Amino acid sequence: MRFSLFNKAWPGCFLAFLLWGAVMAAPAQDLRRYTLHIDLPRDGHLSGICLIRMEGDRGAMSVVNEFGIKAFDAVCPGAKGRVRLHNVMPMLDKWYIRRVLAKDMSVLLRPHRRLPRRRTLERREDGTLVLTNRRFKITYRFKPLEEDDAVE
Repeated sequence: MRFSLFNKAWPGCFLAFLLWGAVMAAPAQDLRRYTLHIDLPRDGHLSGICLIRMEGDRGAMSVVNEFGIKAFDAVCPGAKGRVRLHNVMPMLDKWYIRRVLAKDMSVLLRPHRRLPRRRTLERREDGTLVLTNRRFKITYRFKPLEEDDAVE
């Protein structure tokens, strides 16, 4: 009889304990919204909205083009982890493009690390970030979205 009461009560207590632990241990999240313009050699261009969420050493970003089609997602599992690309649109889903994109996005998702070779990151006064890959002549421009421009 007394075990049946325990069997009914323990799932609720366990769930409350997990929620309390998640709230107490949750690191502060940083969500940044940007408009993104990628200029490629030979008159290639990609633009859209970029969302970057940082939680301590971990980070994730998602890029959606102007038509609402997801271009790619990038995830960095930690300080020493490599940036992984997911949900890459078919036009960009080539091994050599994925490699360059992952290395370039690692600059944004791991800001405390040294810049990879042949890449420069410029921070302008208006908050715009300009990342340049000199080897492949690719320029990424991240301009912060104003709160008035953001759709809730």
